[in-house]
Amino acid sequence: MTIATAHRRRARWPVVLFAALLAMFALSASPAMASDGPADTGAHGDIIDPATAPESISVWVRVLSDKSGVAGLGVAVTGPKKFSETFTTDAQGRVSVGLPAPGTYTVTIDEKTIPAGIGSLPTGTNPRRVDVGETNKDVPANFLIGAAATVATPTPGTTAAPGSDSGSTTGSSAGSSGEFWDLLVSKLVTGIIYGLLIALASIGVSLIYGTTGLNNFAHGELVTFGALMAYLISGVFGLPGWLGIVGAVILGGLFGYVQDLAIWKPLRKKGVGLVPLMIVSIGLALATRYIFAFFFGADRLSLPNDPSPFLVIGPVSLRFTDVMGAVVSIVVLLAVAYIMLRTKIGKAARAVSDNRSLAAASGINVDGVIRYIWIGAAALAALSGVLIGYYQSLRWDTGSSILLLIFAAVTLGGLGSAFGALVGSLVLSIFMNLSTLWLPDNLKYAAALVVMILILLFRPQGILGKRERIG
Repeated sequence: MTIATAHRRRARWPVVLFAALLAMFALSASPAMASDGPADTGAHGDIIDPATAPESISVWVRVLSDKSGVAGLGVAVTGPKKFSETFTTDAQGRVSVGLPAPGTYTVTIDEKTIPAGIGSLPTGTNPRRVDVGETNKDVPANFLIGAAATVATPTPGTTAAPGSDSGSTTGSSAGSSGEFWDLLVSKLVTGIIYGLLIALASIGVSLIYGTTGLNNFAHGELVTFGALMAYLISGVFGLPGWLGIVGAVILGGLFGYVQDLAIWKPLRKKGVGLVPLMIVSIGLALATRYIFAFFFGADRLSLPNDPSPFLVIGPVSLRFTDVMGAVVSIVVLLAVAYIMLRTKIGKAARAVSDNRSLAAASGINVDGVIRYIWIGAAALAALSGVLIGYYQSLRWDTGSSILLLIFAAVTLGGLGSAFGALVGSLVLSIFMNLSTLWLPDNLKYAAALVVMILILLFRPQGILGKRERIG
């Protein structure tokens, strides 16, 4: 096969990748959809636990002058399925409300419970309508007492941004300039955090593609595997959370090693082409996904987590696990950069990615390098799954639900470039979060993909990809 032919075949990967994505999402179906029954409305009954509910609202009432929370306020929330509950704000002026279903909810502050001397709610801010999308947790409903300006009723359709199902409090729609900038800053922070978590998984996809040429559609299941192992260790067996994270990463790496040893290495030795290998990865993804559903069920699961604020900076409020996830991601990403640039295995992996035949002729053990890449990529995916599980909730298809975002990040950053995957993940996540300032939440992925397409039109190789002559 000539070099020109090889380049032409390599140039066809976007078409094959897009077709495989369509096939995969067409074949996948949620078993929960067949078994969903009437939801617990929580109307005048047991209050729904916001920690385990798929959807929830985070109410935060503060004083404009010093941004301090107002405790003891009455809060009424009404919505679909005859949902109607009343709550009282805590010492920080907060209350989390578990919801029975997605939809539009009305949050009303009992103004009779506002202490004297701190002012009142501006006209048009109470009650506040909040649109909650599917699996959106902690959708913000923020109130400022004592604001002088009249604030318009929030625009319907603004919900939590991607990844904002964390404890981050970001504001719903902003009717005043101050609220808008608070909301902008909060969405930027949540976009960065979520982008770091996605980058851990995206780098693994990029490394596997760089060394083997395989677009692994079963990578999302490596993400899910890590989250479920952490749930098993910490949630079921009751062991400390840090042990669950370490155990999930080790088991994830072992899972990647077994996959390569049992499936991918034998197929490589038989000379199976990349398209059949891609189809095998789709089948493996579907099989693994439903094995997860069989053993863990189709319900949403939650890792042990403290929902109380840990770090509050201006309009941004983060839980401990949010801060921990960002810090761990940064440390691990720096470690990956050091390994790729400074160690023998990293240099060997880059050599295999650049020219596999030349690397083998130079004495590099290509199969050994690929084995290490599979172990490392699976461990990174498992860590990403655990941190995403803490950041939001998890279920049998957590990884597959973000697979399109992972591939989009890798493509945007440049296929085969680990650093490109990081940049692509951050760009897409930040843009998705910011886009919900103006667009409905259900269009966040479309907005990010439009940005990806526009960038690739001007730089087809991706942000950090290398330009190659075709033909």
